[in-house]
Amino acid sequence: MRTPNATLVLWLVALATACAPAAPRSVSGPPSIEGRITAVERSGERIGTIRVEVNPSETSGSDKAVVRITQSTEIRRGDSARVDFNALSNGMWARVWFVGPVRESYPVQADAGRVEIDPTR
Repeated sequence: MRTPNATLVLWLVALATACAPAAPRSVSGPPSIEGRITAVERSGERIGTIRVEVNPSETSGSDKAVVRITQSTEIRRGDSARVDFNALSNGMWARVWFVGPVRESYPVQADAGRVEIDPTR
């Protein structure tokens, strides 16, 4: 019986690594975007999208993001209490940490790892 060629083994390891699911990125550091929620689209109990705008009065030019909220998104109030997707509403101040790739359109589109809302601001 022949032993595998070292090049073939390295190729298979590289292929397996490339096909493995990426580990989620951590949600540390400063938020990816901070601003007002200007739209909430519900597509399930805790799945949907929010639109966050740094300066909602500007029609173009300021940072805006359409952010997908998934089952793994952590949603919290400023006092660290967990809340669900239904707590999100237009006009709230939100800080959002993106995870995964950011689709560079205008507004940018990304998945949220964490959303913090401040209903008093």
